Amino acid sequence: MNFETVVSEVKDRLETVGGHAQDVAEISLATLKQANKIVVSSAQDLFKTHSDTIKVVFESTKTSFEKAIADGLKAVAANPVSYIPDSREPIVAAFNDTVGTVTKTGEKLAKVIKSGYEDVAAKFNGTTAKATRTVKKTARKATSAAKKTVAAA
Repeated sequence: MNFETVVSEVKDRLETVGGHAQDVAEISLATLKQANKIVVSSAQDLFKTHSDTIKVVFESTKTSFEKAIADGLKAVAANPVSYIPDSREPIVAAFNDTVGTVTKTGEKLAKVIKSGYEDVAAKFNGTTAKATRTVKKTARKATSAAKKTVAAA
């Protein structure tokens, strides 16, 4: 094998690797942009939920405090439970909303990352990611139909 052939092969391989690296960078950037949109949207939803809850709890606490001041120390000492603000329900609702939002965000991010990974793998294999997803979806449907047929028999 002569020197020119080796240089030519190395050059071809470097061009191929460079092309793959550029494809991976483009796909990674697109995936990162999608993930960023999901995270920003979810963070805004969480911020709104929590700020609304804080406003409700603050108003409830303020009303309860004003009532305690108006009624006097003897009334508060006689029945202190009646002066506790009603803030449990908004806090629990905010917690449940937060759990739901974080769960949905995680699911969306997992889907975006998986899609990005499949796109990169498809570029390396020389196929399209959409074709790969279609094949997988068709295979799942066929497997599901086969299981139903076996279960029915």
